[in-house]
Amino acid sequence: MLYAPLKRSQMPAVISLLQGISQFAPDPDNYDEIWINHSLQENVTSIVAHHANGLVLGFATLVLETKIRGGKIGHIEDVVTHHEHRGIGVGRSLVHKLVQIARLEGCYKVALHCKDHNILFYEKSGFEVSGFAMQRLL
Repeated sequence: MLYAPLKRSQMPAVISLLQGISQFAPDPDNYDEIWINHSLQENVTSIVAHHANGLVLGFATLVLETKIRGGKIGHIEDVVTHHEHRGIGVGRSLVHKLVQIARLEGCYKVALHCKDHNILFYEKSGFEVSGFAMQRLL
């Protein structure tokens, strides 16, 4: 298994994986514009896990935020693993790599939001429940 920054050519496979955790699906005609806007964000790191043959097995993103008091935190987003390759450590490895990046970037903590059924997965990766997450869809 290989890990690398997301490439434009992997977008269709990643978006397909993300359909498993969210119903939002961008129009393929907008992929080039989405790619440009995504890749220009200097505070965002998106990585994929893939086979040597190119099959995308998983995806995850780290968003870095500089707080008003100067500290940095990392936010892990969109962790997803191909349904046929779950349970073999793909997701855990992606999370571990993002935590390493956050540490190298000088973050004092890494936070994420998850559904109740994923709490055990993240606890096994060293995270602990801290508060509640809320959202307002627009």
